[in-house]
Amino acid sequence: MRWICLAVAMGLPPLWAAHLQGGSPEGDSPTILVDAVHANDFSLLGLRPHVYSYHQNQGFRRGFEYLEARGFRRDLFVDGRLTPERLSGRRLLFLNLVSAERPPLLVSEIATIRQYVNSGGSLLVITDHSNCYYHAYRLQPLFVELGLETFTATACEEPPLTIGGGYGWIAVRRFERHPLTIDLDCLAMQTGGCVDPRYAVAWTSERAWADAWRAGLYGEDNAPGFYGNFSRDVGEHAGPLGVVLARDFGEGRIVVVADQNIFGDVFIHYADNYRLWLNAMAWLLRDDSLRSFAAYERSRSPKVLFYERPDRAAFGADNSQGYYYAMAFLNRYYWTFANDRLSDGADLIVFARNDEPMEADDIQTLAEHLRRGGHVLILSDGASSPADPEGIVRQVSAAVGQVQATSDHGPLLRLDSGGTVAILPNDLCVRNQSMAPPSDPPNEKEKQREGRLLKVFERLLPASASNPAPSGQTHD
Repeated sequence: MRWICLAVAMGLPPLWAAHLQGGSPEGDSPTILVDAVHANDFSLLGLRPHVYSYHQNQGFRRGFEYLEARGFRRDLFVDGRLTPERLSGRRLLFLNLVSAERPPLLVSEIATIRQYVNSGGSLLVITDHSNCYYHAYRLQPLFVELGLETFTATACEEPPLTIGGGYGWIAVRRFERHPLTIDLDCLAMQTGGCVDPRYAVAWTSERAWADAWRAGLYGEDNAPGFYGNFSRDVGEHAGPLGVVLARDFGEGRIVVVADQNIFGDVFIHYADNYRLWLNAMAWLLRDDSLRSFAAYERSRSPKVLFYERPDRAAFGADNSQGYYYAMAFLNRYYWTFANDRLSDGADLIVFARNDEPMEADDIQTLAEHLRRGGHVLILSDGASSPADPEGIVRQVSAAVGQVQATSDHGPLLRLDSGGTVAILPNDLCVRNQSMAPPSDPPNEKEKQREGRLLKVFERLLPASASNPAPSGQTHD
């Protein structure tokens, strides 16, 4: 009980705190080793209010905190050489996107990793698009010893499998049958790379292409990202392209995920990215209980669901008419998810537009949500008005048997249960064109807009001690 009280005092949610009472599955010894010598470590960093560093926002804190709450502690390897003694007793070695400014893997370290995996250890490697930071070349000696190929291309798609303004932000919807892909419908990548197709378990469509990187003499052109031209050129491989791989190696297991953003705090809860994290950890750590998606979703509250169909991206779209910046901003303060699984439940369900196409079953799910006292928020009327008979407002009104209000101020619909349907006022535009990007501090107008948006959410959501925003930290 003392551990639970201490964990709650530290700001951990009650469910997470309760797990700490049991300790690590291996006793006091951490089961995960994070390599912070050959790669930059972001397992302790993540999205927070008023922090605009790109790398911190894309840190893996949410994923690792959940693992630690379940008893899988992590340890950092921060200096010296990777040796068998350093890996002894570890279930998983985590190697984030390696970078040219970090020390290279030495021959003895590559041999150590190979023997570790061959003897039953697990390895998770994060790669990314093209040859950014020269990661593909840095990993090649290790991958050769593990029987894997490396690639220097970006996985590009064509609509309708693009979620951003270009061809690099893509939806991945083709999966092999494997423990990593259980109950996955859609993954989302923010410009990722390719993996060895012999062991791929997640694939692009056949219309995708591997966009070749551009470097120039001494890497002076296009560094450090080394993007391609995002155009389909002669000689570039056509899809389908593997973007996630899993293979058995001796007695051990290897997973390679070709996008760092998939598991970053900004995007881990978009589509089924968090499900991939849980599936991968369940397989690598050999504990199927980690695959409980519902337990993860309920581990913090209040929960916000941004309704997002994979073929109609709004919250994942980074163009001027998208709502990605607003979602990222609210993600700093709330436990948010973006998918089309209405039946999973949430305290607040948010739609980008009133004209979102809805199936009859989804309308009934929304109606039940309102009858239980839940709230629905629409950020824009889109191409329709709230009075449009095909819009969400009118359809939900009909489903609950109640006439919508006509006022432009306050809730459009209020039930006796306390549930409401509301829409933002016309002068509160929160499309990307009016919001600050996640990595940019807001100007005065954007800050005022953020403040107004946050107040709307505060009115619609219950106060909760497990809100992921740091204690005492409010938006100014």
